[in-house]
Amino acid sequence: MNWIGQQMAWIMVSLAISLVLTYFLGWYGIIPAIGIFLFISYYMRKRAMARMGMGGGGGFGGMLGGGGGGGVNYVCIACGHRFKGGACPRCGSKMRRVDF
Repeated sequence: MNWIGQQMAWIMVSLAISLVLTYFLGWYGIIPAIGIFLFISYYMRKRAMARMGMGGGGGFGGMLGGGGGGGVNYVCIACGHRFKGGACPRCGSKMRRVDF
């Protein structure tokens, strides 16, 4: 399932939950429905961040800049060595790409 289809599925699930809660609890069902919607959104964001390799740290650390701080790493194009700084310490090549 692609990303758009997955997002639409979660929107439909949260909409169905909120409609069921509103049906059984009346307008008081809006409060738990909003809580469930926020929880589903948080869970989906955390799962997507973990899938992208950005860590699954608690809270909003990944979004507010508290997740990393290790700086920029480079990967040498010639030999594939991962390093920090100007030239590759293994082969001396200055051709590199950024690796976050």
